[in-house]
Amino acid sequence: MSVGSWQAFADALGDENQSLAELGAAALAMTSALVFGTAGEIAAVDLRVDLQRIRHAQAHGRRMTMMRSGFGELTLREVCGHAPAPLRRAVFTSLRELRTRGIALQITVANNKTLINAGLTRIAKTNAVMQECLSEQTGTYRRRGKMVSPSASLIVSRKA
Repeated sequence: MSVGSWQAFADALGDENQSLAELGAAALAMTSALVFGTAGEIAAVDLRVDLQRIRHAQAHGRRMTMMRSGFGELTLREVCGHAPAPLRRAVFTSLRELRTRGIALQITVANNKTLINAGLTRIAKTNAVMQECLSEQTGTYRRRGKMVSPSASLIVSRKA
């Protein structure tokens, strides 16, 4: 590869790195929206995450096409090892950042999945409590009406 094509490869790697950083920021915004946001905010952030994911996939595809056409089946680390001396430091820096951001994104996505699952579990438990309260159960008669059992409260605790 010529120095110009190496520069194009380094630029493509940098673009992929930048798009992964933006995807990570969008995923962190999703975490915040899942914890503190409304349904509208979650939907807006979800759209942003999808757009950033598409942008990252395009940047990754461009870089992979360049890498495969020039080096075949070599790994990214092996390709970076063949970079000319003036670009080697920048290419390896981008490689380290890609790995670090990839790991951070995996952790954030796992946290988001856990938040979503916890929310769905809470909804299921809330529905179960409401169905139990609204079902026709005989209660203990008191002078002012039926006494609902203590476990059949419509007020749902955080444990539900």
